[in-house]
Amino acid sequence: MSSLHNAFSQPANGKKRVVLFGGSFNPPHEGHLHIAHKAYEAMNADEVWMLVAPRNPFKDPKIYADLTHRMEMSRLMTAHLPWVKVSDIEQQYLKKGADFIETSETLKRLRADFADHEFIWMMGSDNIIDFHQWGGWKDMVQNHIIMIMNRTQSAEEIAAVKNAKAIVDSGLQVNVHNKGQVYNKPNGFYLVESPVLELSSTQIRKNLAQPQPNIIGLFNGVARYIADKGLYDYGQVLKPQSAPAPKKP
Repeated sequence: MSSLHNAFSQPANGKKRVVLFGGSFNPPHEGHLHIAHKAYEAMNADEVWMLVAPRNPFKDPKIYADLTHRMEMSRLMTAHLPWVKVSDIEQQYLKKGADFIETSETLKRLRADFADHEFIWMMGSDNIIDFHQWGGWKDMVQNHIIMIMNRTQSAEEIAAVKNAKAIVDSGLQVNVHNKGQVYNKPNGFYLVESPVLELSSTQIRKNLAQPQPNIIGLFNGVARYIADKGLYDYGQVLKPQSAPAPKKP
């Protein structure tokens, strides 16, 4: 990691600064690691926690590898980075019988369980547009820095972020990251320019299901793990199911 990070001052509150990077990581790939690196440096963080979600309630559960597999793949990808912690704490926080927890509830539990930590929530600039629809978003804004990863660095995208309903309704300004500066306010919105690599877990899963799997975007250890465990239909092409033949009258 750069010497610039080591030269930064510590957060004014003296707490351990942790960036929370939530996601399905299904599977984890180089784009995720790129974002983690950028967040670590931009926020002068002590750690980045990859919060491996039980699942996304808005996506088909059939596409998910088991949480234990996604945890292990994430560990394999980040084993060389002592400042990354892979965690399934959201699974631990789930109520009995539930498979989803609001992010705001996770953050409330983290604040209670880790009082000596300062937690920063990271999200993509696309997510901030609908942030006002998240349950408990006002509590998140009041108690945490909301770090927004800018995807294109375009003027249009920056304007869209600044005009997002949650930001306007909160009455807080968007602070823009400049290299060499540290954001030490206790809360607020912080925009970091970090073009996202053109990688997606969805496309990677499609690539893996080909007869000759394409592992571009995956770390070798993760690709080997997927092959060994037979995840994501590795090396197969799934044929669409044919419609049932009509019954004879």
